[in-house]
Amino acid sequence: MPALPRLVRRVTPRVAGSRRMLAVLAVVCVSILGGAIVAARSEPVERFRKPPPVRVEPRTALQEKRLADAQRALDRGQVDVARELSRGIDPAQLPRGLGEQGAFLAASLAEDAATSDRLFDEYLKTYPRGNYRRAASLAFARSQFAQGDYREAENLLSIFSPGVERDGLGREGLVWLGLSQLGRGDAAGALQFFQTAKGDLDGSAFEEAYYFATAEAALRASKPRAAVDALQVILSRHPRGDYAPQALYAMGMSLESMGRGADAAAVFRQVAQRFPDSYEATRARDRGIRTEGTLALGLPIGGGYAIQVGAFTRRELADALGKELRLSGVSDVQVLEGREATPIYRVRAGAFGTRDEARALGERLRRERGFSYNIVPR
Repeated sequence: MPALPRLVRRVTPRVAGSRRMLAVLAVVCVSILGGAIVAARSEPVERFRKPPPVRVEPRTALQEKRLADAQRALDRGQVDVARELSRGIDPAQLPRGLGEQGAFLAASLAEDAATSDRLFDEYLKTYPRGNYRRAASLAFARSQFAQGDYREAENLLSIFSPGVERDGLGREGLVWLGLSQLGRGDAAGALQFFQTAKGDLDGSAFEEAYYFATAEAALRASKPRAAVDALQVILSRHPRGDYAPQALYAMGMSLESMGRGADAAAVFRQVAQRFPDSYEATRARDRGIRTEGTLALGLPIGGGYAIQVGAFTRRELADALGKELRLSGVSDVQVLEGREATPIYRVRAGAFGTRDEARALGERLRRERGFSYNIVPR
């Protein structure tokens, strides 16, 4: 036990020293921490904020801007500029409405037919009821028509209907729809279609093309009179139009198929004289048409001479004689109803530029069939 007080005396100073050291350290730490807190409070708050991000325009916004710029360039007729701008546009990265516009624009600006056809086909499958469906269908159909796929062109153009089209796009679609039927070989169906669409196309910006297509359908359907009627519209309303040389040559072909050889020759001569540098003028010269002499004025269409073979008070008798004449190989036979109180039905045949030509037909019919005739003005 005597050793215990000594041990206590030895340990106590050490413990007391350690306590003093801990107290000193605590004071130092508090001072340091307090200084740091004061320093932190004295520094501006901005030091701990993140730097503002560099403003980068999102990819979608860039695509939208390129699309708008490309469309404006195309509207101004700057096709090359529009094509270059459209190269960086991905329709899949745009909202659906703008993506549709981008897809249609890419197809419209394609540099080759194969790419254009592929893109138009993709557009129609992706946006079957899109805003550009009619324009895409027309463009794709015209390409198919040029490649000779008339049935596919007709299928694509079936969205256009006579009687409802009110804009230029729809009216152009009607013309190409009829041409597709004609190209497929259905001349009678094409002619009927064109006649149905007359109300949509007569007087429109497409009437020249419409009437020429109607004449082509009528000629192939063996209805030259209907062809002449359509061609007269072109030559009276558009005497220097894009279709004038073709219409004039087709008029000659129609008159020739009606047995009016002299009138046809006169028309072919007009082609060579009025449009000497045209392809149709070359065709007329290949027929042996000579262009010397004075240019004929007007067309020998409504004038000239015919022969009258009979006149009846009963329509069925006149129709029977007309049928007999046609079976005899006589072209351009007409049964005309008079304006008398009791109508007289007159049977006339032929359409000739001179009385001698009309007389030649009358004499042939008199010799071969025993018909009497009179030469009458047409």
